Amino acid sequence: MKLNYHRTDVSTELLSDGIWRISEYGISNCYLVIGSERACLIDAGTGLAEMSAVARDLTQKPLDVLITHAHSDHIGGGCWFPELYLNPLDYKRGIFYLHPLNRLYNLKMADKKRVEHEIKISSCWQREYKPQILSVEEGDVFDLGNRVIVAFFTPGHTLGSLSFRDSRTGTLFAGDNVNPMVTLHYPGADTVETWVRSAKRTLELAGDCDIYGGHSNHPLNKSLIERSIEMGTELLSGPDRDTNKTFVFRQAEKYPVIYYRGKKIH
Repeated sequence: MKLNYHRTDVSTELLSDGIWRISEYGISNCYLVIGSERACLIDAGTGLAEMSAVARDLTQKPLDVLITHAHSDHIGGGCWFPELYLNPLDYKRGIFYLHPLNRLYNLKMADKKRVEHEIKISSCWQREYKPQILSVEEGDVFDLGNRVIVAFFTPGHTLGSLSFRDSRTGTLFAGDNVNPMVTLHYPGADTVETWVRSAKRTLELAGDCDIYGGHSNHPLNKSLIERSIEMGTELLSGPDRDTNKTFVFRQAEKYPVIYYRGKKIH
């Protein structure tokens, strides 16, 4: 169901050769990678903007839409596309988070941005497609022509979280898994132990290249990722590792922070 908005007034920035960052009203990021033959959109945003039209303004090439994880601020914009690629472990939650009510939840959580950008509540019900969800797993490759995008399984933030690496630049797109604020308390999240393994792997996959996340305007700070890994490792080695207590290992500033089982862990 299309309403009468079709907004495309989002922020776009050319990051490097053929890679665009699309910020949907400061709520979440999508990344458009353009090859010689095809393009791919990594994450689809909330759906408040008509993300398919935004992508078409930047490239007319055939487009694959790859979702890092099934939360509504990353998969909600799937309503503008006929097909999405998602890890099977996130499939059920992907169907759930595609529902317009979850888009409304995101908008309520970002109330200041709603007012700033004059976003109407009714825009949450926009939809062009009920997309078909296709499977993408570890090692799957998307050939864009003179570059390929490779999928890597990096669970933690969700059970099926994926990262995608661009072969031309080495850039890694990690969704929300290694943001400075690590959130493992939402339904469908994995354990701290799993997250630590994935975070270490993320740094290895990126090497000296940039890592981009779902909410930052800049490449992620690798030293903050390393600090979060240290805190997660301390948590796992602590005497109370299996309890639901708040763990305070040492003083930390605002970031990094780990949230686990509804508790804030410094």
